[in-house]
Amino acid sequence: MKNYFKIVLVVAVGLAFNACSKLQNNVLAPIQPQGNIHPIGWTQLSSPDFHGTYIKTHNYDLSTCTSCHGTDFKGGISQKSCYTCHQGISGPLSCNTCHGSALNPAPPKDLAGDSLTTSPGVGAHQIHLSGSSFASSVVCSSCHVVPQSAGPGIHPAGTGNALIVFSGVAVTQTNTPGTRFYDSTKPTIVPTPSFNPQTLQCSNTYCHGNFKNGNNFSPTWNNVGTDQDSCGTCHGIPPNTPVHQGQTLQTCYYCHEPMIGPGGVIQDSSMHVNGKLELYGKSLSVW
Repeated sequence: MKNYFKIVLVVAVGLAFNACSKLQNNVLAPIQPQGNIHPIGWTQLSSPDFHGTYIKTHNYDLSTCTSCHGTDFKGGISQKSCYTCHQGISGPLSCNTCHGSALNPAPPKDLAGDSLTTSPGVGAHQIHLSGSSFASSVVCSSCHVVPQSAGPGIHPAGTGNALIVFSGVAVTQTNTPGTRFYDSTKPTIVPTPSFNPQTLQCSNTYCHGNFKNGNNFSPTWNNVGTDQDSCGTCHGIPPNTPVHQGQTLQTCYYCHEPMIGPGGVIQDSSMHVNGKLELYGKSLSVW
């Protein structure tokens, strides 16, 4: 009887051992601690592993970010919110995350981090946006498409270059038939603006003289402060027309006040380069 129980005990132990062995063979090895999922320099601007650099080299595809941080970037499965660092109203999708500053979204800085106006991505952005003593500010949509929102598949995407499409004041038409000051000896001026990415020149814009009696000047985008917009570039001083013969900069105010005053000083920049003809105290929207 004792031998019988010994045999049963040995068989039971053997079965248990064999079962445990098979179970162990099917158990996954314990996962070793991996530390941070991102490289050490992921949040360091100067690091080659900076996440902004990674996103740029991957054509601004943010899908890898949203897969962990959620489509709203507020945590997702990672439970790590991007808003911790990106504190703009739209978090990492705020315009000035990639370009511009806390003041406005226009460069500097540009997508490459440049701040000098000689850099193509910077150029004359700020002078256009802020205006000057003799010209009003220009809205961004006058020169290129402004995305309505940002996010995966919307913006940014591709190379990151802005889509140049001129509108607004840049395409103002002048010498229109039927208007009070229509000149039948001259063609109707319909600006067809263009931008050359190689020479960085703007051409055929109303803003720089493609209007009736204008010079149709082609400024170079990144030559800021080099007389690209100085008085006399867009039209002559005075314009070369019979009615202007014998006039000087100091006498412009005879007809164009209050926009310009004695001494040839612009008194109201909102009335200059605005798509209208300021004449005898009236703003003519067609001329």
